[in-house]
Amino acid sequence: MENNLLSEYISPAPDAKVLILFGGNPYRRDEVIRQMITLSKVSIYGILSEEEGMQKLTELPKVDLVLIGGRYSDEQRVRIRTYVKANLPNTFITEPGYDYAYDSVEILKDVKLKLQIN
Repeated sequence: MENNLLSEYISPAPDAKVLILFGGNPYRRDEVIRQMITLSKVSIYGILSEEEGMQKLTELPKVDLVLIGGRYSDEQRVRIRTYVKANLPNTFITEPGYDYAYDSVEILKDVKLKLQIN
């Protein structure tokens, strides 16, 4: 089963928004990515470790949204937020469980709002 879990989805749309998902659970990461695929014009990179995520932030030419999942500690959240604000000032951050209820519907709603997707 684990081989079928998604870790990323690259949208075929040339103007797709880019979302980095910092998550700590491969099963939940898969669920969130599958949910975000419904938005169609979003490429999602699901990352399990802070180190890997920070590396991905430096590799991509643009990042529109960073989603910090529920498994990240306050210290990790501060490091990620600080980096994004300093180096990617036009990138939004969303934190389910902190900014709003940790719920799939709420996550999708906030992502759509921040990425201006109808």
